[in-house]
Amino acid sequence: MIAQGQLSSFDSQHISADTMLPDLLGAHPEARGVFDQYGLRGCGGDLGPVESIAFFANTHGVDLTQLLGEIQQAIAAPPATAARIAPSVADTIYRRFFIAGIAVVLTAGASWGAWLLIKIGLAGKFTGISIHDINAHGHAQIFGWVGLFMMGFAYQAFPRLWHVDLPRPKLAVAAFLAMLAGIIIRTVAMPLAGHAPALAAAMLGGSLEVAALAIFIGQILSAFVNSDARLEPYIGFAIAALIFFLAMSLMSLWHTYNTMSAATREGLLWYVATYQGPLRDVQIHGLAMLMILGVSMRMLPPLFGVSPVPARRAWWALAILSFAVIAEVIIFIAYRWTNNHVIAATLLIPWAMLAVGAGMIALPWRLWRRLPLGDRSAKFVRAAYAWLAISLLMLLVLPVYQSAIGTPFSHAYYGAIRHAITVGFISLMIMGFAAKVVPTLNGIDTRTLPALYGPFILINVGCFLRVSLQTLTDVHPVFYAIVGISGVLEVTALTWWGLPLVRIMRRGKRESAREEHTTAVPNAILPEHRVADVLDWFPDTQAVFDQYGFSLLRNPLMRRTLARTVTLSQAAQMKGVSREDLLRDLNQAMATR
Repeated sequence: MIAQGQLSSFDSQHISADTMLPDLLGAHPEARGVFDQYGLRGCGGDLGPVESIAFFANTHGVDLTQLLGEIQQAIAAPPATAARIAPSVADTIYRRFFIAGIAVVLTAGASWGAWLLIKIGLAGKFTGISIHDINAHGHAQIFGWVGLFMMGFAYQAFPRLWHVDLPRPKLAVAAFLAMLAGIIIRTVAMPLAGHAPALAAAMLGGSLEVAALAIFIGQILSAFVNSDARLEPYIGFAIAALIFFLAMSLMSLWHTYNTMSAATREGLLWYVATYQGPLRDVQIHGLAMLMILGVSMRMLPPLFGVSPVPARRAWWALAILSFAVIAEVIIFIAYRWTNNHVIAATLLIPWAMLAVGAGMIALPWRLWRRLPLGDRSAKFVRAAYAWLAISLLMLLVLPVYQSAIGTPFSHAYYGAIRHAITVGFISLMIMGFAAKVVPTLNGIDTRTLPALYGPFILINVGCFLRVSLQTLTDVHPVFYAIVGISGVLEVTALTWWGLPLVRIMRRGKRESAREEHTTAVPNAILPEHRVADVLDWFPDTQAVFDQYGFSLLRNPLMRRTLARTVTLSQAAQMKGVSREDLLRDLNQAMATR
């Protein structure tokens, strides 16, 4: 591979599967439209990502021979106009979700969690802090970290994999704003339980989140219905995850209401002990695990060269996992209602099914071996699935552990299981995929970037210390004093990983804005074009603007501000001049440039 902008000599007669997109599109920009119709739009700038034609075809599900033929046809008979497809908010909507997700995890998510863990250590018990603080932190992690990244990835990837435009893309902006506002309002309100306005604020925040999810899920499902894509297993996993996403959002809102409005401490403890575990099961096993497994089935084979999962096997795994999630929720609630420990013992059945279903998907990939197409993100993926295995194994031996230490329930051990899957599996998968996807979408060769061994080591060491030290608090209270270091290591890792990604996305946004104004040159000036764009495209039109009384446009500040927002129609109306005359003279100036 070569870095974007360092194009080698290009021979149009020898375009092959190994031809790099920057080479091809640098020599033949007219071929960009072929790739755009298969999902490249908005990715990598004018020259596209640093990847081969074969890699693009494999990743986007396009027949390679057909793609090569269409490229040759576009080069042989280029379109009459060089105008580009108008950019859409859907092309870069992922940036808002990803940046917001990183901001949440570095504040109310992992950072606040690390502080709470330090307070637990100082108190010498896991009940030494407010349950409302714990729930607010958990809410920020699930909705703000996992939820925002999942929504951003789905908005960016799924329509492109299905070769279809996102329906009504501006609704994605509304979903983002509603989701972010809901997360902030609810996270701030939940620790203030007991104050009258706090409950109302939390319900408002939760309602905004539900509305955002309804918009998001509706758009993703509409995109699939509008496409010609067939129902593959990974789509089934994604749809099941979306159903659990909406279900857990409604359940979470109900649970928040009950915990914040509980009249007595006993009532509060009842709701927490009865419903918090099932809620986390739906969030972690139903939403996050199913979505990650589905995306892994679709993306790991082309990205890392692992074997595809046979469709029949994948559908059976989905059925097993979906049943397991529903069963573990029902069984646990039934146990709490009846206090019948025989019912509790049957939880081993859905837990075993979770292990079987996940194993059916992941074991054939042999992730304990070096991946055929590994890069800097591969180690995150491999470690993530190791942590998934650890969490499921710990879940299966939970009864043995509790019997060994002589307690009916170990808060420490159960929390360690949760941490192994939330940080070890889910967060590592987010880190790995984002480290791969974000540079690619912004036209950067990942081989030119740091290998991320620092954050990789810190996040794994932090997760190991948290899981092991938290479990050891059942043995001796001295471990409370040092468990807090795990949170500090995890926050450091997430900061080390996240801030460079934010810089890449912000730089990509600036470059996209420049490209939009400097390369998207139309064949005619139209009423809806903005004044500043016309001047950028055709500097000679300044004389026409002077003639019609727009001499202030020679002021650079005016060009950078008002002229960026006003269309030609609006400008003509503001000056009281004929729009048709202005357009005629501008087009004449353009034609004689």
